[in-house]
Amino acid sequence: MKHFRIILAATRITVAVLFAANVFFMVQLYNSIKARYIDDVEQSLCRAEQIEIVERISKSGFSDSADMVAVALFLKKSDVGDASTVDELAQAGYSQGYRRPDKQILSEITKYLHHTYDAGLGEPDIAELESAFKRDLNFSGYYPETVLVVGPDGAAEFTAGLWEIVYRVDDGLTYYAYISPLTGNILGEMSGVIASSALIALVLTFGFWYLLHVIERLRTIEEMKDDFTNNMTHELKTPIAIAYAANDALLQYPEPSDEERTRRYLTAALDQLSKLSGLVENILAMSMERRRHLVMSKEKIRLKEFLSAIAEQQKLGAGKPCDIELHCADDVSVWADPTHFSNVIGNLIENSIKYSGPGVAIAIKADDNGVSVEDNGPGIPEKSLPYIFNKFYRVPRGNTAEVRGYGIGLFYVKSIVDKHGWRISADSRPGKGCKFTITFRV
Repeated sequence: MKHFRIILAATRITVAVLFAANVFFMVQLYNSIKARYIDDVEQSLCRAEQIEIVERISKSGFSDSADMVAVALFLKKSDVGDASTVDELAQAGYSQGYRRPDKQILSEITKYLHHTYDAGLGEPDIAELESAFKRDLNFSGYYPETVLVVGPDGAAEFTAGLWEIVYRVDDGLTYYAYISPLTGNILGEMSGVIASSALIALVLTFGFWYLLHVIERLRTIEEMKDDFTNNMTHELKTPIAIAYAANDALLQYPEPSDEERTRRYLTAALDQLSKLSGLVENILAMSMERRRHLVMSKEKIRLKEFLSAIAEQQKLGAGKPCDIELHCADDVSVWADPTHFSNVIGNLIENSIKYSGPGVAIAIKADDNGVSVEDNGPGIPEKSLPYIFNKFYRVPRGNTAEVRGYGIGLFYVKSIVDKHGWRISADSRPGKGCKFTITFRV
């Protein structure tokens, strides 16, 4: 058990670490996609800025007769030189803007337009730039709710929670763009990873919970088995000790003339051996139920006579005032194994007697649909009802030590009822008695 607890603790820590690592990598993935989206937004702003400046150039009369604006394009072969490592790239002043040819082209066009025409163009048209920016974002598949563009000397209000994009041309002209976070787009792109990760986490959590549940149940069963073993050992020792003492007294101190003494000792030994036989029968019955191929030897039983005989036997052995009422028509009958069915009814009546107070009233009702056994005893707590037919289970009571049991009686009853193809249920409230109902027609 000590090693198991260590392994369980280690497993919990490992699962927690894996969950934390999964969350960490999901955040990393989110940030990576966000960086790519911001890069795309910057390119949209660059294209929008070109549209706006070309529009100003055309309006200022710098375009030709066909409304065309001339651009001289000078492209570098490479901006990384002979660099082949990350450190060499850093030393070469590697420009992120030149990682792709389209970025280099956009950047060079923008620089040329500003350097060539900027002096006579006047102030940027922020409204036109903003409109072109929003339109280009939509073309790229992004639909932010808020799109704002602010000039180099301007300022925007209510930008909290928005993405800020800083756009520069030769480190001189700067625009500030603000858009609603594209979280929906990012999560949509990550949906497959999120869904699979969530499913794996759910399966692992359920599996781990189920494993703990099964282990806890096994521990409970083990405790019930220990309780059964202790109770059964005590019950077996008592009749053996009494029978042994009675026979030993007759052997060690024989009194042939005292017939009353001899009869009393022999009767005590016989009673205890009968009790011992009953205990052994219970154990054997429980063990037999483990055999899947146990077959019921059914025959037609007239219920009134059958139940009346069992009730009389139980009243004789009750050892306390016991009133048993039987309500059953004379012509009611059922196909059942008489031995096992007798044990089932006897067990239910015996439980009512055993767990009752100084006296008990039991009502047995039977018809073609089934049999019910109802008493006026202390009842069974609602939380215990789902478990009373489990092997070794005993209802927790304050007088458990006074009323000994083994937790196999109702398990045996349920097993035999199932073998017959019937159904048994229990209805009880504390202080209001208990009712067991066997239904023949399921």
